[in-house]
Amino acid sequence: MRLSIVIPALDEESALPLLLGDLQPLRARGTQIIVADGGSRDGTVAVAGTLADLVLQVPRGRALQLNAGAARACGELLLFLHADSR
Repeated sequence: MRLSIVIPALDEESALPLLLGDLQPLRARGTQIIVADGGSRDGTVAVAGTLADLVLQVPRGRALQLNAGAARACGELLLFLHADSR
């Protein structure tokens, strides 16, 4: 089964590289990484663009971001993960 990880983000430029870096081995094995940005004003989108498979820019709001990511996910399994999760 393929896994898709959806990460809602808002101004997470400092936390996101750590999480996405840790997820790269999973990505190399086929896990889809989606970052759903809710209008960040920092470098979140740029950081995510190099380390995620898909970066969505959606209206601000956790539910909106999670739903947008889930709608674009290709995996049979979804994992919702926050940028500051370790």
